[in-house]
Amino acid sequence: MKKVILVLGAPNDESGNLSQIATDRLNCVFELCRYNDSCQILCSGGFGGFNPTDLPHATYSKAYLVSKGIPNHFFLRFALSAHSVDDIRKALPILEEERPDLVMLVTSDFHMERIKILWDIIAPKRFPIIFIPAVSSLDTQQLVMLEEHERNAIKALEKNNFKIY
Repeated sequence: MKKVILVLGAPNDESGNLSQIATDRLNCVFELCRYNDSCQILCSGGFGGFNPTDLPHATYSKAYLVSKGIPNHFFLRFALSAHSVDDIRKALPILEEERPDLVMLVTSDFHMERIKILWDIIAPKRFPIIFIPAVSSLDTQQLVMLEEHERNAIKALEKNNFKIY
């Protein structure tokens, strides 16, 4: 069975240091790979407000996973996205090339509801998919702010009749 883990991008700083959100997601991917040694990894994240460097965010994600022992041959080309909608849009052509039997989409637990909605809008029934929430290790104050951001983003989708541009 051909499996692809799609890990969504998250912030890094101007030196390329990954945020806690990013490392939580990547640690989840690492654990999945420990038990699925035939999987491939599709890292998303290019440039935008979440990445002020000259290299794509996905470069830092891959380097982190390689430093933990994931072999280079596990990685597919990057989906150089700028935001959540773009994560899916840029990953789809790569997934269509690879034709996996299963996609395992990893994002933060607080981001999961919105990404499921976006996936259903952009890529319904394209691939068998399971959504795997990376447990957030952020402090309560940060988590409350991010949960509020996600609720507002979902409300904006609802207000726009779930149309995205």
